[in-house]
Amino acid sequence: MTKVILSPSVLNYRKEMAEAVSDTVKANFIDGVKPFVTEERILTISPELLPSPKIEVIELTNYQGKVGDLIFLLTSTDFGIWKLHVVISDDQGNVVESGDATPFDYDPDCWEYIVTTDVPSGTSVIVYATATDGFWGVGALRTRGTIP
Repeated sequence: MTKVILSPSVLNYRKEMAEAVSDTVKANFIDGVKPFVTEERILTISPELLPSPKIEVIELTNYQGKVGDLIFLLTSTDFGIWKLHVVISDDQGNVVESGDATPFDYDPDCWEYIVTTDVPSGTSVIVYATATDGFWGVGALRTRGTIP
């Protein structure tokens, strides 16, 4: 038998969804007969119910275009981030490199991406990152920079 531990956020979500389904059934069915016309929207889902993860900052200060340089990313999420993917491209849209960032051990909202490809000085780059949580919510951020 597998035990699943649910966070308070997920338990609240389950409760809100059960209430919304119950309210919809009560409003749309009277003694098993569906009313002909209803102008009112019964089920309204709050956008805060399952908010997607956010990438707050892509920090390029330590990115000098050399292998081993670090790109730091700051995230925020209610449900944790399962994967943070980084793509670096030039200003023509050619992909220079891509890969997954790694979370810091002491702070899961801080991530680092280790550069694996040299980029010549003066090159304009676009760093695009996507964060995916366990519910497949996705947040993304893009920033531009020029290699010094």
